[in-house]
Amino acid sequence: MKSLLAVPWLYDLAQYVMRGTRYRKILAETHLKVASGDRVLDIGCGTGAMLECLPETVPPVEYVGFDMSPNYLAAARKTYGGRGEFYPLELTPRTVADFGKFDRVLAIGLVHHLDDAAAINLFTLAQRALRHGGKMITLDGVFTDSQSRLVKRLLQSDRGQHVRSESAYRALAHTAFPHVQTFVSDDLFRIPYTTLIMECTP
Repeated sequence: MKSLLAVPWLYDLAQYVMRGTRYRKILAETHLKVASGDRVLDIGCGTGAMLECLPETVPPVEYVGFDMSPNYLAAARKTYGGRGEFYPLELTPRTVADFGKFDRVLAIGLVHHLDDAAAINLFTLAQRALRHGGKMITLDGVFTDSQSRLVKRLLQSDRGQHVRSESAYRALAHTAFPHVQTFVSDDLFRIPYTTLIMECTP
């Protein structure tokens, strides 16, 4: 399965079948709320599909995507090369220094792939990468007391081995961000799944 998902069009198909596109629109309109000229850093950008939901403004939104998959990045450049820049990079102290400050830092489906130490490092570096007034947005699967056994089983089967409770995600974000708002939803995806969106601000 992992090797199949390395193929960009199969990855996009799998994302569409499982997630649909509604969640990206909700993220863009309700949580990101980018304005003309804003700088957006998308960590783990995949094939760059988030750009479909970002407004085309004058001056344009400056979108920068980081991902470690050459195949995904090639697909992103082919489809969205005129609207974004894509790099085979991770968020590190060096990339924070090199790329400057952003108004929004986005991490979709990333934190639940990271152990606690790596997640804390991500939040710390994201906070450093934000301009004054900026915010970080994350989206991940989450365990809750009220979810069905099916949803819990799907979350336990996720490729990410660090799906957490809302309070555990919030604790990690609070190591770098004093203000963390959380939003739990059971209907963002096509499949039965519980998701957590976090808005993190300095």
